[in-house]
Amino acid sequence: MATRSRLQILKIVGLVIFAVILVADLWSKSYMQERLGLEPGPEIRVSAHTVIVIEGLLAWQGTWNPGVTWGLLPGQTTVILALTGLATLALFVWFLGTKLPSKCLHVGLSLILAGAVGNLYDRMKWDKVRDFILFYSGDINDPDVFHILGVKLWPWPNFNIADAGIVCGVILVLWDALFGLGAKDAKARYLAKKAAQEASKGQA
Repeated sequence: MATRSRLQILKIVGLVIFAVILVADLWSKSYMQERLGLEPGPEIRVSAHTVIVIEGLLAWQGTWNPGVTWGLLPGQTTVILALTGLATLALFVWFLGTKLPSKCLHVGLSLILAGAVGNLYDRMKWDKVRDFILFYSGDINDPDVFHILGVKLWPWPNFNIADAGIVCGVILVLWDALFGLGAKDAKARYLAKKAAQEASKGQA
């Protein structure tokens, strides 16, 4: 009974987190789009204005991202929409159906879902996503660039609250699977299955 009550509380808290992050993402993107002058034209990739928040570190700079989180898969709108829609549905089923009373799992899934829906809204409306958070170093007009093995690691591609939610959510879900209740549950099921196999061999 206690576990069932805990599960219900986790579902409610998760839905509240989902709603808060989704509203924060959509509102911040709309506000920054207007403030920074990010027009939806096909040739426009960067906003008309950039706001320096912390010199040499953080700025608000609007960009259009035709790909997924941090600029991956650019221009694959139809594929991204299909995959994102299916993944979002699967995650909702997982969130509502899991019986595991794990805080990390429920919070993580809520963050991923909020981010996925927030960016899905943008893609359905504009075929691309509004990003505005930029971490950089050096001069904003000529930032420092760092590569490792040919991969650009800095500055980070512009992102938004939805992207941050997805990344944080994935970290929490992985943490639960490796070190939390998810790992313990998987181990318990493995041991139970092994015990059942040993018992069946003994009876044979």
